[in-house]
Amino acid sequence: MPTETALVVAGVVCVFAVFAVVLAWVDHYCRGVRIPGAQYFDAPAE
Repeated sequence: MPTETALVVAGVVCVFAVFAVVLAWVDHYCRGVRIPGAQYFDAPAE
């Protein structure tokens, strides 16, 4: 495999890995957040 191809593949994999880490961080940070004024179908948290 040429060096340029390996660098492109590594770059694409790195971009997707960073995107996955950001999504996991946002999911962890926003878990259980209730926006004021939004309508929910389950019982309100008290």
